[in-house]
Amino acid sequence: MPSCHYMKLGQVYVCGMCGLELKVVKECDECGESAEECACEEHCTFACCGEEMQLKV
Repeated sequence: MPSCHYMKLGQVYVCGMCGLELKVVKECDECGESAEECACEEHCTFACCGEEMQLKV
């Protein structure tokens, strides 16, 4: 599942079921250099319609 650590400015994530799209307009500034250093309280993940959002190519 995508997490805020991997989501970069300008990328678009899409739901394969309903087509909802999310565009990254601001990168998370609490992530640190690696996913293990992420200071986000709940380690953000993004899902829609019960499935993980996918990077739109």
